[in-house]
Amino acid sequence: MSFEDAKTPYTVESFKQQLNEILSYSDKKLIGDLFLKYDNDNLLAFLRNKEAIFDSKGAFSREEIADIVQKIWEEETKTISKKLPSYFKLFVADFIAEDETLSPMFWEDRLASLYYDYLGDSKNEFVRNWAEFNLNINNVITALTCRRNGIAYAPYIVGNNEIANTLRASNARDFGLTDIFDQLEQMRRIDEETDLIEKEYKIDRMRWAWIDEETFFNYFTIERIVGYLFKLQMMERWMILDEESGGQIFKEIVNNLKNTKIWQLKEL
Repeated sequence: MSFEDAKTPYTVESFKQQLNEILSYSDKKLIGDLFLKYDNDNLLAFLRNKEAIFDSKGAFSREEIADIVQKIWEEETKTISKKLPSYFKLFVADFIAEDETLSPMFWEDRLASLYYDYLGDSKNEFVRNWAEFNLNINNVITALTCRRNGIAYAPYIVGNNEIANTLRASNARDFGLTDIFDQLEQMRRIDEETDLIEKEYKIDRMRWAWIDEETFFNYFTIERIVGYLFKLQMMERWMILDEESGGQIFKEIVNNLKNTKIWQLKEL
């Protein structure tokens, strides 16, 4: 596949079905973890609206999601299905005790952070590195955005890896990252992009290049398949984000951002 392709050879869902027919149990478990991103979306959608439409690519049904929410509400956590990832319980408990001053984007970021932590414990090194790479991208974007708007960024950095800890501790022009984050200059150039859709597009191109580099010597391994899945997910997302719908989605993101503490501080 090429990042510029206008059409995917498979849908993400059909690719998963093919994999289920040929992979070993352990490899199917790994692929299942990578599809939890859709369950994350379904979980958050359900917590906001019990009638929300579910993405069929998620593994857990509306009934299973409803069950975990109900049991945590009733503090009956011992009977929660062990099939559900552990971070679901933590997130739902946090959401139930929700602070009304927190914006919708806070919960999306919180769930993403928990998911990265979950993948960071994967037995597969490639998946661990992918999770950390995405965590680093999000943290650097946060730091650049805050600095551009004159806001202290340390409170908004998530995770406890080397880059997260360096970002919190450094006020240097390069955030102290020059020697430990190869994509820093590229991220700086991307941050100068004013078109939000184009900015997101360039970040995905960077992710694509990272996958190519990390899987260059993987010819017949699960890492090659996982990298292909990540690419397929990106392509399918961009097929949905056409010019019209993409503009609307990013307009909603900006509107949500205006409710966050970062934006409120900027307005002050």
